[in-house]
Amino acid sequence: MTAAIAARYAGAEVTIFEHMPRMGKKLLLTGSGKCNISNADMDLSHFHGGDGSVIKSVLERCTHYVTRRFFEGLGLIYKDRGGYYYPYCEQASAVVDVLRFAIRDMGIEVHTDIDIRSIDTLQPIKEDSKKGFVIMTNEGRYVFDKVILCCGSSSNRNTGSDGSGYILAKKLGHSVIKPLPALTYLTCEEGFYPSIAGIRTRAGISLMLYDDDGTEELLGSEMGELQLTKRGISGIPVFNLSRLAIKAADEGKSVKARIDFLPEVMPEDMIDFLKDRFASLSGRKAEEAFIGLFAKPLGICFLKRCGINLQMLAGDMKDSDLIKLADTIKSFETFISGSGDFEAAQTVQGGVSLSEVTPNLESRIVPGLYFAGEILDVDGDCGGYNLQWAVSSGMAAGREAAG
Repeated sequence: MTAAIAARYAGAEVTIFEHMPRMGKKLLLTGSGKCNISNADMDLSHFHGGDGSVIKSVLERCTHYVTRRFFEGLGLIYKDRGGYYYPYCEQASAVVDVLRFAIRDMGIEVHTDIDIRSIDTLQPIKEDSKKGFVIMTNEGRYVFDKVILCCGSSSNRNTGSDGSGYILAKKLGHSVIKPLPALTYLTCEEGFYPSIAGIRTRAGISLMLYDDDGTEELLGSEMGELQLTKRGISGIPVFNLSRLAIKAADEGKSVKARIDFLPEVMPEDMIDFLKDRFASLSGRKAEEAFIGLFAKPLGICFLKRCGINLQMLAGDMKDSDLIKLADTIKSFETFISGSGDFEAAQTVQGGVSLSEVTPNLESRIVPGLYFAGEILDVDGDCGGYNLQWAVSSGMAAGREAAG
């Protein structure tokens, strides 16, 4: 939608082919229906994928300030929630509607329920003849000067993002980096998770590669609200790290998470912290001594992991017990067994290789062909980064294709 509007602003006649009965279905799901459009922190470290120079070029030309002006011009007012930008009404449907209204008011032709069967380059009869593309659909044959592929990825297939864009790109000669889920939950091997499911707590999480010989390698770390589920771990910090775990697992590597359940206390102070707490609550049972600090089931989980009797009085804790507890709380290890699939993922890593597009998002293989959005090998962290990429790349491709 953004690419179409940008191209129309630039003076082009534009036609949209929409796979679904209505445009913007996937956008309605973003931000739990509130639509986190962008973020004040646009550091490139929040974007992942292929050639960083292409990502940098697009984001520098179509910044979040440009995005804000673009949406304000369509009638949408931003709300700043601690650097996270939402529509003022906090309704994703409003974002869809202002885009839809702009497309309608600008006279952009829209075809819905369209199945794109092929895209072929138009072979000129003479050397100076007009070049272009022939698009075959379930409605018939169409000819255009330029084409922008904005078909999304393969997450949330019921929204129309079914991976068909990858097939079209491949048929046009492009390479597609293997699509894998990103921004999703992780499942873990251990059986205790049902007992702590539903707990949310601030934590630091590190993902580690490991071998049977004890070798470890840090993949990445995040801090934030951890959500414990019946099968493992979730929440924004897990979502941001999930791409690393999924990629490693796809390569046959073993991954574990190391969780710091009390990041406010330094490791060297942890034993003294526990000594003081258990001394002040010496008459309580061990299973009661963590209440007020951790949710009761989580405290019990720590004690069981350390082999400590739940009925033991807090004042009877040995130094060896405190050492084990301190290590468990600050360095809780859990082994990753899987992740959410494409349907559970908010976005996808992989896609059309950035090495095959210019900084203007034009194909290096097929002149006149452009790409935008999630079909490219770009994925962002939670926090509005994927929508910012969608809008920035759509604006860049739309402007260039209209030139």
